[in-house]
Amino acid sequence: MTMQFNKKTVIGLIVALAVLGFVFYYLSDLVIYIIVAFVISMLGRPLVQWLNHRFRLPFALGSVIALAVILTFVVGVGWLVLPMFIQQGQSLVQMDYGQLTSDTYTGFHQFTAWLAEKGIRLSDADIEAYVVTGVQQLIQRISLKDLITNTAGFLTSFGVGLFCVVFIAFFFLKDEKLFKNMLFLFIPDRYTDRAENVLQSSEKLLTRYFVGLSVEVVCMMLFLSLGLWALGIDHAVLYGCIGGVLNIIPYLGPVIGAVLATVFAVINHLEVGFTMDLVWIIVKVVSVFVGANLIDNFVLQPLIYANSVKSHPLEIFFVIIIAGTLTGPGGMIMAIPLYTVLRVIAKEFFKGNKLVDGLTRRMV
Repeated sequence: MTMQFNKKTVIGLIVALAVLGFVFYYLSDLVIYIIVAFVISMLGRPLVQWLNHRFRLPFALGSVIALAVILTFVVGVGWLVLPMFIQQGQSLVQMDYGQLTSDTYTGFHQFTAWLAEKGIRLSDADIEAYVVTGVQQLIQRISLKDLITNTAGFLTSFGVGLFCVVFIAFFFLKDEKLFKNMLFLFIPDRYTDRAENVLQSSEKLLTRYFVGLSVEVVCMMLFLSLGLWALGIDHAVLYGCIGGVLNIIPYLGPVIGAVLATVFAVINHLEVGFTMDLVWIIVKVVSVFVGANLIDNFVLQPLIYANSVKSHPLEIFFVIIIAGTLTGPGGMIMAIPLYTVLRVIAKEFFKGNKLVDGLTRRMV
């Protein structure tokens, strides 16, 4: 009887996953809006509950306040970053690329001469020709028209998506049982109790995870911005915010953030010409990112990834690497939340299995 129950359970789960996959494929935008709105509702629900408990505010009003707080933070960061980002774009458009090529040739010659003084000798002709050719190819690939078109399309899609997410998140905050009721429409009645346990455990773990992740992003923004500012890097807040947001992508995000910040810093410096100081600017930017991410890897991430979702750090590492290999950066972002939910489901439906018990023994 137990074997039959397990077989039916497995078949039911496979069918449910197939239906969810079908819905996600054909209604991917709507599914993403719902998922993002649910995440926002988990971030805002503690504030809504506190306002209701402390000041007896209705859930509708508390939901509006929670959304206003979240949006104020996002808009505030955008208010700081957007002007600097626009200035960087203007610098890129107004740059004299012909002079840049010439300065690159001269500057690299100075760099090889400096290395020669330190006892490091390179073949100037081949290396300089390679660098100049690379700069020329980069210039040829820059298309301002495509940049404007893509930016306009992104802003339009982002505006529509933001409205949908905020609208859905309000109702998820106002009625904390709404998401559960929507989900239970697809679950057979005989599994309702188990699904209730899965949802409660998942929501508890994911709330701690996303709150912790938000704290991590804010901390990384502060660490990077303050570090770059202390070393005299222009637009330190812009680069810090870029690095902090991209830190959401485990392992790969910090590398992308460091590369983008370095490129922007180089572009900003090239306004006044190509000099030997460029090397030290690159060293400063990279050093700050390396230092901040060492703090993140050894202090923040163990607290957030391991403690919030009750998994071993090495286990989390393997899950992220596998997800990144199979689905790319997007999979790396969703790896931990999805793995957490799957562990909760496995614990509820397959308790007693050696593998399942081993993976879920840290969960309470």
